[in-house]
Amino acid sequence: MATNDFLPFAVGGSANVLSQSAYAALSAIANGYSSGVAQSAALNKTWRQSSIMAAVLAQFIADETGVNSVDDGTTATLLANLKNATPGRLLRVTSYTGGTFTWNKGAGTTAIRVRVQGPGGSGGGAPATGSGQVSIGSGGSSGSYGEGFFTTFPSSVTVTAPVGPSGTVGAVGTNGSTASFGALISAPGGLGGSKAGPSAPPFAPTGAGVPGPSTGGNIINTVGNGGGVALPISTGVIGPALGGSAVLGGGGVASTGGAGQPATGYGGGGGGTWIGPSVAAVAGGKGGDAIIIVEEFGSL
Repeated sequence: MATNDFLPFAVGGSANVLSQSAYAALSAIANGYSSGVAQSAALNKTWRQSSIMAAVLAQFIADETGVNSVDDGTTATLLANLKNATPGRLLRVTSYTGGTFTWNKGAGTTAIRVRVQGPGGSGGGAPATGSGQVSIGSGGSSGSYGEGFFTTFPSSVTVTAPVGPSGTVGAVGTNGSTASFGALISAPGGLGGSKAGPSAPPFAPTGAGVPGPSTGGNIINTVGNGGGVALPISTGVIGPALGGSAVLGGGGVASTGGAGQPATGYGGGGGGTWIGPSVAAVAGGKGGDAIIIVEEFGSL
């Protein structure tokens, strides 16, 4: 454990110091002490107030950096360690979506907060139907999400924020690709929705699975949400199949007897599908795109 050489002065229970009210009433507060006989209680109070704050600040440096706060008469090291102990103010926010990019550390950046939302999977398509048949496709699941705060990181990072996949006519949905911020955080894309039919209703509903959790986040690592199922009760009554919702975006809404709807936000799953008798095959909804948000903090 790091040590602290800066010690508070006159903090004992019987310390010879003025009360706070008496100290606040001193004219010396505004004008300083005059020449003459020193008032020990007043001077001790002054020294205690300054020494306590110095001790607290030095202990904060030691606790946050793991480096000793040394009273060696210099300020440069203490100042540098204080800057390292505090991430400072927000300098820049950059968002990436729909491709591969390069992030470069800005001047003065000492810490970053990274949010990685994987893309959603596309909804399942519904195969063509004959007389008295229906077919369905589930919603795609949303992408996983990871978030972390880092004080150690490369000065240049490859950012991968894939586009969400489109649905395929009459076929199962497509899984989303993995989003990543270099080797720091990786978030898998959502899974494509499944399909069922054509068949006479009722028959078993179908759903989309859940992707694995993100990795690398030291604040949060989560899995995506599964896609909703379509429930065929009769040729005219079929329950909706919503796309799974993501941390940074909603899933696609259910279709009303046709193609699935696209996700309504980043990382959401594409909407599912259902069609009634004697209808051509339709595609599931597009999964939401990935997004990666980088917040940069600089020293005070």
